[in-house]
Amino acid sequence: MINEMLQDDWDAEKIVRQQDELKVKLLRAQSVVAECKAGLADLERRLEGRAISLPIDERHRNSAANN
Repeated sequence: MINEMLQDDWDAEKIVRQQDELKVKLLRAQSVVAECKAGLADLERRLEGRAISLPIDERHRNSAANN
């Protein structure tokens, strides 16, 4: 019985199938990571745009208050 279990563990087709399944999971994970990186980059650009525009808006408010 133990020999049968060991043979099952070394079944070439099973190993290749598991390898293929793991490759698919890895590709999915890489896709999710890439999507997250793109989303973060987009948020950073939007935040930088707001950080640049805030001082300009404050200047307009200050000049309007002074006038």
